[in-house]
Parts: sequence; structure tokens; C-alpha cells
Amino acid sequence: MPCNVSTLQIPQAIVDELIAHARELAPHECCGFLAGKEGIVTHLYRVTNVVALEGAVDAASFDEAKLAHLGRLSPDERAEVAFVMDSQDMFKAVKDMRKQGLDLQVVYHSHPHDPARPSVTDIKIATEWEDNWPKFNLPLPAYLLISLQDPNRPDVKLYSIQANRVSPASFTIDTPAVR
Repeated sequence: MPCNVSTLQIPQAIVDELIAHARELAPHECCGFLAGKEGIVTHLYRVTNVVALEGAVDAASFDEAKLAHLGRLSPDERAEVAFVMDSQDMFKAVKDMRKQGLDLQVVYHSHPHDPARPSVTDIKIATEWEDNWPKFNLPLPAYLLISLQDPNRPDVKLYSIQANRVSPASFTIDTPAVR
């Protein structure tokens, strides 16, 4: 099931919450899911980044160079440059999506010090997960990145990542009507 990001709409309140989540966890990376129906995001699910925990880096899907680099860092330093979603949080979010009749639309995470573009590791993990989403009866999600490289001007960008190929995607931000 390919992801369809051509019509994705995200309410301003959820964009604000994404940026708030990124700021709250900085200098660590935040991560989570966006869900909704028919291309309209209605729910944000925060997921714990377990890379900050001891031993979590050994279980992650990183290339050898990244593993060697991460192994030299403290848990706090690791969380600044990588994320791995807590499996319990992930499954709770998916269970709630199913209960509410929502579709997974986006996987998001932040880059506290880097631009809002997928890293080599981000692309590798997204490509590895292509086979997993259908096993959980979920569509391939889009990937949203929040950059705090300029903390006064957060940058939010959306991508499609499939078969190691990254394609920028657009989305609209729905703002409440002024009355």
C-alpha cells in the first residue's frame, strides 16, 4: 500500500503540537505518529524515544559507522542524534487508531541540530519498515521532520520514502477560520 501524501492536511494546532514536542525534548529527538482519515490528520501520538536508554542502541537498525559512533556517546548524547520508537507506545497508538477508525498517515521525528531532511539512517530504517507496515495491516506512512536548527524558526517538511528513494512531499496546514 503506497503512501498518498498528495492531499495531506494537517491542522495548525497539530503542527504547533509537533513543534512543542520537538522543543520539549530538545536536545533529544522526539518521535511519534500522525493519524486521521482521508488525508486529514486529526490525531498526534507521541512515542518515547528509547535511544536514550542504556543498551537500546545495540538493538537499533543502524549501519556500522553509526553504531560505532553511537557506542561512544552517553545515553543523553545518543538521543540527540537518533531515535528508536518504544514498541509499547507504538502498539498502544496503533490500537487506539484502530479503535477510533483512524489510519496511520505519518511517522514524525525531530532533528534538533540538523535540517528537516531525512538522514541516511532515517532512509535506511524507513526502507526496512516498508515490509513491516503491511504485516500490521497499516499503509506506508509519509515521514515528517521538524528541524530546530534555527530554534526561532522551526522548519517542518514532509517526505515519501520508498525503496531507499526520498521524494519531498507537500502538505497543507489548515488554520481555523477567523470569525
